[in-house]
Amino acid sequence: MVAFKTDLLMAGEEDMAKTFRVSTKENKNQSLALRLFGDFDATSACELINVLNNNIGSSTKVAIDTDGLRNISAFGVDLFLLRVSGLNAMQADIEVTGRFSGVFQDA
Repeated sequence: MVAFKTDLLMAGEEDMAKTFRVSTKENKNQSLALRLFGDFDATSACELINVLNNNIGSSTKVAIDTDGLRNISAFGVDLFLLRVSGLNAMQADIEVTGRFSGVFQDA
């Protein structure tokens, strides 16, 4: 089954998640700042959702900076938007900023 999935990936796509990382900073004013680096794909989307789940706590505002991203997978963005809608119910204002912020806007 895994070999079948690998066959469906585009060249180089399996390496995208290996370069993804998130830097987190909690501010005293109940806000959380995240900076994304590397390549964003479906695995990265799940990692980002997990970071949000684990760090959102009492934060009322979350800023996600996309300036550090190099490549973005459309499927990764779609998966993130689908899963982040459940987080919005936690009453945190999530704002995506940076050069790729338009890609993350829910259409």
